[in-house]
Amino acid sequence: MRAFHTLRTRQNRPADFEIFTLIISALEWRKFNGEIFMVTDNDGAKILYDLGLNELWEGVDTSLEQFAKFGIDENTFWAGAKIFALTRQTLPCVMIDLDFIVWRAIDFSRFARNLAVIHRENKDLPCYPAADYFHFKNNFALPDDLNWSLKPCNAALVYFANEKFVADYYSFAFDFMRAAAPENQDSLPYMVFIEQRWMAMCAEKNGVPIHSLSNLKELFGGQKFFTHLWGHKQILRENPGAAEKFCKDCARRIAHDFPVFASKLSNLDWAGKYY
Repeated sequence: MRAFHTLRTRQNRPADFEIFTLIISALEWRKFNGEIFMVTDNDGAKILYDLGLNELWEGVDTSLEQFAKFGIDENTFWAGAKIFALTRQTLPCVMIDLDFIVWRAIDFSRFARNLAVIHRENKDLPCYPAADYFHFKNNFALPDDLNWSLKPCNAALVYFANEKFVADYYSFAFDFMRAAAPENQDSLPYMVFIEQRWMAMCAEKNGVPIHSLSNLKELFGGQKFFTHLWGHKQILRENPGAAEKFCKDCARRIAHDFPVFASKLSNLDWAGKYY
């Protein structure tokens, strides 16, 4: 199954623990599930080539350079680049976050032209407020027929196969992101609405069933088949010792699963210190 990563750098190099995670994400996907591509910007491509990682993907697409022209506030919509990257894909495909690892083969054929996500979210969380929370400019308004009772879709891994759904999903998403006016509000609900809540609403509007590959209990109970670094990234950012240990653990896992690639990493300046 064709998959894609999205790396929007805006000239910022990912931390070493983030780089090790995306390496494992790409390698394990190729081992179990097929080809994977990277969609990034020019700076991201340079970083990947300089780090000796470009061969992890079947191709490195720098079309995120065009995303900056869409007039979207990337501080609010920090995952908006993923939605733009989706417009570049041939369906069916899988969108997978850089901090998400799949440790097994998945039979995507059973999902046909439906939608599959890693799990559904609890809609009662503070980040999923009611419709009247959102403010917009340019006379933009949310449609009256949105179903606010649906559980949002976690978008760390998403299987897309329905062309009409995908077109409706990203078309409305771009309109929403351009019109959003959070001003002095917490902007997180804006990002998670358009990435996760709108995904569920759009699927219902298009009559597209949603399948879940896992659930919150499984992901918090050992992560046997999937690993999502998720909020643990903040702990690693704040604790250099924990980050170093994490990188060494990743280096050992790569050496175990992919010794040839590990040998290459061990000779690189940035990675060699972890071997």
